[in-house]
Amino acid sequence: MLLIREDEVFSLLGFDEAIEAVEDGFKLMGLGQAVNTPRRRTIMPNAVLHVLQGSVLGNYGVAGLKAYLSTKRGTRFVVLLFGLEEGEPLAVIEADWLGRVRTGAASAVAARHMARTNAEVLGLVGTGGQARTQFEALSRVMKLRLVKVMSRSRKHAEDFARFVGSRGFDAKIVDDYGEACDADVLVTATNSKDPFIDGKRLASGIHVNAVGSNWPNRAELMPSAVERAAVIAVDDVEQAKLEAGDLIMAGIDWSRVVGLSEVVLGRVKGRPSDDAVTIFKSMGIAVEDLVVGKLVYEKALKKGMGIEVEFKGFHAFQT
Repeated sequence: MLLIREDEVFSLLGFDEAIEAVEDGFKLMGLGQAVNTPRRRTIMPNAVLHVLQGSVLGNYGVAGLKAYLSTKRGTRFVVLLFGLEEGEPLAVIEADWLGRVRTGAASAVAARHMARTNAEVLGLVGTGGQARTQFEALSRVMKLRLVKVMSRSRKHAEDFARFVGSRGFDAKIVDDYGEACDADVLVTATNSKDPFIDGKRLASGIHVNAVGSNWPNRAELMPSAVERAAVIAVDDVEQAKLEAGDLIMAGIDWSRVVGLSEVVLGRVKGRPSDDAVTIFKSMGIAVEDLVVGKLVYEKALKKGMGIEVEFKGFHAFQT
């Protein structure tokens, strides 16, 4: 079994290959070759334990989980992979960077199938760690020309704009949600508890990736934004019913909501017209973690990275 540390994950995991792996995961879900179990939470007075689990067949052949404990002092993430053939533990992977990349990759997959093909302006509300990987991933699938950056902190907005510029793209700091919503693709990546994106402000033809909330009582999109959408896709419908606050708080008719796997496979048209508003409500699911985790594991094996840990099991002590 390999123990793979954060610095190794950072050096091994690229955005292009993560996007392809996550798209594979959605295809396999749609074909019945991957199983996602919705996140479960153990809530304690000063901490919350979160666990996502599932399995992926096809070329991946793994089952496993991601677990993380949220406290006031921070959060640490770990992915555990098992091989399906013999049930052996393959890897324990420190997964903060992995989680950020796979979330960006899921948004990129959604934009690839749901945004206009000539999308070139990205509106980005929020400038934290998730926002950076959203930008990096979306820059791979858009004909990106301009990034509109909005943050509650002017300094954070300026830092993010410089980061965008360092990647060779133009950035513009905006102070109004309406200007951020005047884009081809909008990403909301905030920790807001209350919805703030008004459907009246959304540009015609916009695609929205709502990333910030995976709690039922928190949202970024106002009900008016949800109502404007011609297509609403989620990572996993059953998980969305439990934790997609943007949809739950809007009183959504769940018959309007589809899994992104259906869009990726072409069973549902991700963009019915150029002027349609489309939404991907991202929560983060186990299948995304597992396919990207397997990618990291295979690359670590090839490059001789990670720490080999012997896992004997009880049979080693039997006589």
